Amino acid sequence: MCIKGRKVIHTVRQCLLVLLGLSTVDALAQRAAENVVRAADDAFGASVGEERIGLYNSGSVRGFSPTSAGNVRIEGLFIDRQADFGGRLVGSSSIRAGLTAQGYLLPAPTGIVDFALRRVAERATQSIVVRMNEYGGYGFTADFQGRFAGGKLESTGGAAYNRFEIGDGTADEFASAGGTIRFRPREGVDLTLFANYGAILQEEISPRYFPARGSMPPRVPRRRFVGQPWVGFEGDSHNLGLIANYAFPAADFSFGLFRSVATANGQAGQFFTNVKPDFTGRRLAFLGPPGDAAADSLEARVSRVFGAGKRRHNVTLNVRGRLRQRRFGGGVEIELGEGRIDTPAFVPRPEVAFGERRREKVEQITGGLSYDLRWRGVGQLNLGVQKTAYERRLDDPGAGTLKATANPWLYNASAALELKPWLAAYGGYVTGFEESPSAPTIARNRNEAPPAIETRQADAGLRARIGELTAVAGVFRIEKPFFGLDEGRLFVQRGIVRNRGIELSLAGALTRELQIVFGTVFLDATLTGAAVDEGALSADPVGVVRRTSTLDLDYRPNWAPGWSFDLGISGRGKENGDASGQISVPARTLVNLGFRRLFALGRKTLVVRGRVNNLFDRFGWSVSGNGAYVFQGPRAFELSLRIDL
Repeated sequence: MCIKGRKVIHTVRQCLLVLLGLSTVDALAQRAAENVVRAADDAFGASVGEERIGLYNSGSVRGFSPTSAGNVRIEGLFIDRQADFGGRLVGSSSIRAGLTAQGYLLPAPTGIVDFALRRVAERATQSIVVRMNEYGGYGFTADFQGRFAGGKLESTGGAAYNRFEIGDGTADEFASAGGTIRFRPREGVDLTLFANYGAILQEEISPRYFPARGSMPPRVPRRRFVGQPWVGFEGDSHNLGLIANYAFPAADFSFGLFRSVATANGQAGQFFTNVKPDFTGRRLAFLGPPGDAAADSLEARVSRVFGAGKRRHNVTLNVRGRLRQRRFGGGVEIELGEGRIDTPAFVPRPEVAFGERRREKVEQITGGLSYDLRWRGVGQLNLGVQKTAYERRLDDPGAGTLKATANPWLYNASAALELKPWLAAYGGYVTGFEESPSAPTIARNRNEAPPAIETRQADAGLRARIGELTAVAGVFRIEKPFFGLDEGRLFVQRGIVRNRGIELSLAGALTRELQIVFGTVFLDATLTGAAVDEGALSADPVGVVRRTSTLDLDYRPNWAPGWSFDLGISGRGKENGDASGQISVPARTLVNLGFRRLFALGRKTLVVRGRVNNLFDRFGWSVSGNGAYVFQGPRAFELSLRIDL
């Protein structure tokens, strides 16, 4: 009884200290310590937990999408991902482009997004997160970790529910669960099984705005839903995977086998076209039958490391394969008449008869050989060659069976030279064979994916380490076929696009208290081809942002233990707003401000996280490559409480 009494008194004392702000944590638990600014090595793109920063992300690298191109990896292994991984399965991600791709096995021109699975922390941690999302949404998350069988078996997992309120008045609901089981029976043997499941309980479709020729959409009210409530869908998705690593006496073997599936109970979209400055436009909706995509993929590779002293040689032989099947199409475009774009005008859902769906099947197998030399004090050399066999089959009820094949050779070569102990130069050239982007919903051949395309990239730059800071300056050039809407709204190849750019990055500790991640990319995109020669398209592609900048600071003051403050500033320059090159979308800068407060309650760690996004409530338009405009959401506040048990 006396022991129980002392525990109660101790708990009450700890609670009082927490409330008074007198108790903090010195060693942060895993969930509480997730801070992407502190974890990032550069400004090219990184995520930790729910936080993301950087110039690039999984949907945009140097003006292109690595996800659309099929350049997704998990634990460094190729996966044909059709479904999101979610935060219960992966703990972080990084963008592999330019310097960050040096020495990476068989890089790709559009960049690679590499995901890392959640792993058990040094001290296994159970976490609960309660959050208030933007605009009054809310969410709940629970994560667990554990070690068993004397540390040979590890497991992570969790579940989450989130309701997101969007800046245009729509709302989405998602639930997810996932986890990993890792078995290490002995030294050099590592087996991991993982799975995740996601359910779209409700996804309301945000309207897209297509202005009249020679104009921009007017400033519309935000947080006001002006679409049709019956335009939406539900669905689910899952990923399954096995990753095996085995260290032989003379070589290392890695193997990954994955399945990724996404389904939806319908297809949907809604648009305002021919939008004029007087807030009028033509209203369109799109509904379609259920759609799905499923992909099986694998990678197997064996590496042999040899050499002694300052030089280390690594030769890797690998094979990648995938089989993807997809059903899409059969949708119906619904005319809703002329009307205002700033005022709701709801109409009943019409009865529609869907058409037949198309079926797509893609098979691809690729063999590769790479060589990597690391010479301490001198530099690094990486060479690679791949041969791929690709076949795409499209069964169209109206056009019969269409078949496309390709068997290209692919090459990559890169080198880094250590000029000084603190200064290195790098350069590289890589060719790729990548997926084409799918046709947007506004297109007449919506959701159709053209055959894969050949691409190429060259880049070079310098990296300097100055104290705790790392600075990178680089240049790049990428060429690939350009797909866009023609005059009849068919999504077809319309030329060749060349993206040239300059990248700057600075990351590290300015002081023991202040961490910085700063980056800027200047992008020059040029479109060539018959459509440009004939005057149908501008040589300046739609939606290309000429300058993108990001600055993130994290400040942990010594005079306020347990507190940290973060500032995020993102800026984007002007962008071409239409295919004729007549419209320039104005530049804008957004400011986000946040804080963390960490507490210790016995062996438990608590963190309160708050953040104001778009602090100064800036309004602005962004335009995609197909000419669709979306507006920046208004000022929003989010707050979360994390508890590590």
